[in-house]
Amino acid sequence: MPSTPELFVSGYTEDGQGAGPGLARFALADDGTVGEQTAAAPGMSNPSFLSMAGGVLLAAEELAQGNVVALDPQTLEILGRTSSRGADTCHVALIDGFVWAANYSSGNTSVTPLAQLLDGSAPEAPELLSHPGSGPVADRQGESHAHQVLGTQWGTVLVADLGADRVDEYSASSRVRLESAELPPGTGPRHMALKGDFLLVAGELDGHLHVLQRTPVAHVQPGNGESNGGGHFWRWLFRTPLAESAADIAAAGEFFPSHIELSPDGRLLYAAVRGPNTVVALDVSDLPARPKLLGLVPSGGNWPRHFAVANNKMYVANQLSNNIAVLELDAAGLPGVVPTQLVDFGSPACIVPA
Repeated sequence: MPSTPELFVSGYTEDGQGAGPGLARFALADDGTVGEQTAAAPGMSNPSFLSMAGGVLLAAEELAQGNVVALDPQTLEILGRTSSRGADTCHVALIDGFVWAANYSSGNTSVTPLAQLLDGSAPEAPELLSHPGSGPVADRQGESHAHQVLGTQWGTVLVADLGADRVDEYSASSRVRLESAELPPGTGPRHMALKGDFLLVAGELDGHLHVLQRTPVAHVQPGNGESNGGGHFWRWLFRTPLAESAADIAAAGEFFPSHIELSPDGRLLYAAVRGPNTVVALDVSDLPARPKLLGLVPSGGNWPRHFAVANNKMYVANQLSNNIAVLELDAAGLPGVVPTQLVDFGSPACIVPA
């Protein structure tokens, strides 16, 4: 990788989502602002999510027949591509040498060995995990919609199912489903973050941050022949609005949280919200006490789908305004009201620091 800080940006290439260049890498100046483009990856289709791990850059191609792609982070040359065995692949992560991918429209999750993806031969079909479900929001929850995969410190993998109001927990090694965290009907779990024993979940459909706690039990859950990750369950504690109040969410015509991420020191949780086009900062330092809203600022564009935090900056991918907004973080970690820089990029969907 380059010795100077850089930024990967990816997004949609098809007209139905708003055409863009797909995937590019940008240099960052010493002050963290975005400089010139240093590489591009032609031949990518709708790379809506990126993950940097294992010395490679992984991308999810969000298509009717989705793909997982591995790229050289230096040249952005495609090193391998394989089917995700699902529709509209929207998230990808490397966990213990395996590439896990969430397929939104088909509601399943695929697992592919990274070595198989990189060896240059035609890979075998990936392992497929599926536990169908549904929820009460008729136009969004008629079936399962896997949206994010997240590895844990306990040797398990969490899969957020927006359609079923559920977070499924699998053994990373055996792929047996150990436990499911149930969320209130109509939550629409999208993205997650882990802070110690606490699971933080963005509800895309209800506009709230949900807080759950990993809680020990004195016995093994019956029915699947395997202990549930050491004997625990995910206890739902409460939800808190990703706005000034729940009334603001109810009054909004559109209110769809997208990505959430902890600050480097774990004190704050940041969330992007499409509709009002805001970035929210919450104090989560005293969990299980309720998070405190510390700041709420404009995202610098329209439809903030994703963001990254690095270099005392927040880089926001505003999908529908075709721009990356750079927000300065103050000494308390709060983003500034006015962007310090706006960078043109067609239909950005994901930003990852190099």
